[in-house]
Amino acid sequence: MTPKQAIAAQGRLLLPDRPPTKARANQHQRPAPAYPAELTEREVEVLRLVAQGLTDMQIAQILIISPRTVNAHLRSIFSKLNITSRNAATHFALEHHLV
Repeated sequence: MTPKQAIAAQGRLLLPDRPPTKARANQHQRPAPAYPAELTEREVEVLRLVAQGLTDMQIAQILIISPRTVNAHLRSIFSKLNITSRNAATHFALEHHLV
């Protein structure tokens, strides 16, 4: 059993509310949702997973991106939110009902 399967078996949700961006069909036909602090859809996906306590490596595996890309998204999120920690990012996600 993979770590992801083990956690899912315990009833914890690891995946974001929607599948990763690349998996979405007809993306160009609907308007982009408005997220707080001008966050992109992918940044919100990363932020949701950070708020669940996942590491960069775990987030990378779920979203099928590299850990360096996860880190780049986190730097952008931290900059847009004017924060410096995952704890502050989690607090923002909870306050704005992103989790």
